[in-house]
Amino acid sequence: MDDQKELFRVRLRFLDLGKSFFLGEPDAEKISRWRGTFSAMTREQISPAFDRAVRELVEVLNTTAENTVSLSTLQDEYYTLFMDPFEGSPVNMTVSHYLDGRNFGPSLVEIKGLLHEAGIEKDKAVKEPEDSLVVLLDAYAALVDEEQRGDDGSETAKRLQGRLLEEFLLPFLEKFNLALEKNDRANFFRICGRFLQEYFELEKGLTVGG
Repeated sequence: MDDQKELFRVRLRFLDLGKSFFLGEPDAEKISRWRGTFSAMTREQISPAFDRAVRELVEVLNTTAENTVSLSTLQDEYYTLFMDPFEGSPVNMTVSHYLDGRNFGPSLVEIKGLLHEAGIEKDKAVKEPEDSLVVLLDAYAALVDEEQRGDDGSETAKRLQGRLLEEFLLPFLEKFNLALEKNDRANFFRICGRFLQEYFELEKGLTVGG
């Protein structure tokens, strides 16, 4: 039982970590957290692709490395990639854009239906649609939290995690990361996207195959 509780705690921590990459520009507190977290993770071996992403993040964030980046550099990269309306089109962070070829497509309707079945409502203060990355990460975390309660809704929560993962998150992350790979301004956040994709590949074993 204690091992199961620890597993849920770790899963929720990773989901929060993944969200922190894409929820607004980085600040000094975030970077300090990232440095400590990823440095600690280098002592573990999870999977080759996941471990490689961790090492790359450590190299970029390491304050003693020659290729380390400053806070302002990361802030500029985030703004250029995801917010700047004047320097080309920002990299889109919604499922519909990649899976349907347009925003507010059928995928958004399906995701709203899934969240309704799960009893999850988006906070009215959140402007992003339900199929945006940060909202989906919150929704997935809510389903993990529901599963760990072990009540009558636990199996339903696990089933919906599997759907959200296979039908939306993994297909989205594959195309989202391709967009980042092709963007010559994406340096740090290209690695963040790959880290998140590799983490959800691990999650697949806990939801779909678990």
